[in-house]
Amino acid sequence: MATIAAQPRQAQPQSTWALAWRRFKKHRLAMASLVFIILLILMAVFAPYIAPYDPTAQPTGENLGAQYFNGPSAQHWLGTDDLGRDVLSRIIYGARISLLVGFTAAIASVLIGTVLGTLAGYFSGKPFRFYLGPLAQAKEGWQPALFAGWRVISWGLYYLALYLVADLAWRLSGDDVRAYLGGERSLGNLLSGLGLLVAWGAVAVAAIWGIWGTIRLDLDIVISRVIDFVLTIPTLPLLLVLSALLRDPNVVVGQWAQAAFGESASVFIIIAILVVLGWTGTARLIRGAILSLREQDFTAAAQAMGAGEGRIMFRHLVPNALAPVIVSVTLGVGDAIVTEAALSFLGFGIQPPVATWGNMLSNAQEYIFSAPWLALAPGFMIFVTVLAFNYMGDGLRDALDPRSRL
Repeated sequence: MATIAAQPRQAQPQSTWALAWRRFKKHRLAMASLVFIILLILMAVFAPYIAPYDPTAQPTGENLGAQYFNGPSAQHWLGTDDLGRDVLSRIIYGARISLLVGFTAAIASVLIGTVLGTLAGYFSGKPFRFYLGPLAQAKEGWQPALFAGWRVISWGLYYLALYLVADLAWRLSGDDVRAYLGGERSLGNLLSGLGLLVAWGAVAVAAIWGIWGTIRLDLDIVISRVIDFVLTIPTLPLLLVLSALLRDPNVVVGQWAQAAFGESASVFIIIAILVVLGWTGTARLIRGAILSLREQDFTAAAQAMGAGEGRIMFRHLVPNALAPVIVSVTLGVGDAIVTEAALSFLGFGIQPPVATWGNMLSNAQEYIFSAPWLALAPGFMIFVTVLAFNYMGDGLRDALDPRSRL
């Protein structure tokens, strides 16, 4: 009787994410960094239960002087600061702000960069009919279903812009024109009147052109030029100027932030600034990936099956370009934490009494020789936290790279 040889058992196929996790676990520094980050997040979440003291509480009662600048002891493990506040408690609560700023700024920047980079890459070379007048014929260009209704909205934006230009011209020259008509025949009043006439004439011509006119834009060119412009701006000086300007209670945004967030208004302002300036790197990465992926066969197959632009972009292309996005998030968190700490150290970031590692360093610089523990603890936390996020980013990059040997 013939016997049938046992067939070797075939290995079960693994998903891309399962393979990435298996490769990531082999990166020891990345795994250690992941454990540290998880512990840090848990410390921030449960800060009210872990911190031994209130981070803003100052000593009361007798012997107040003896409770300031205390070195590390059994009662205060990391000592006390110039106001008698417990340094360990402020470090624990400072983790909340640093992680909040880091994660929020990084995730929001990556989301904005992903959307804009996807639009720039997918629609590169495909002119978008940005504006079509009410009587304009759609002869050329491209109008995706994703932007349905944009034509009507563009009419309102176009003529609103013309109204604002005419109103500005009248505000700048109206007094001189009225003075000229009232009998003050000076050369300055005459020139103001001529300038107003030219401005209104240009607005009238633009209004007539807008009835039949068409504006076609290449989204890739527009977004890429915006990215180039943002990247040419010196980041730190701009951050300092914007932070000082937006925290001014006389500015509208500063008034709104103070009314909405109270003492935490500076946190919101720092996050908003980091998001506005931090999306460009992700946008360039995604744009390059989408430019390559849109030429693949699966994109052509999706188009042949009648899939819309939005579905092709965000259901087929973006998932295949997630590897650099995930790495960008981890590295962006570390960058945001360092930037917030630098701004707070310079006095333009998050303001006391909110505890952050950056403003703790700023307060400690005056006592660096007499009370060095005030600077060592927050400085060490910034260093270790940023190092952990960078190592985790390296591990993710190697795990998601199919050419890696991990």
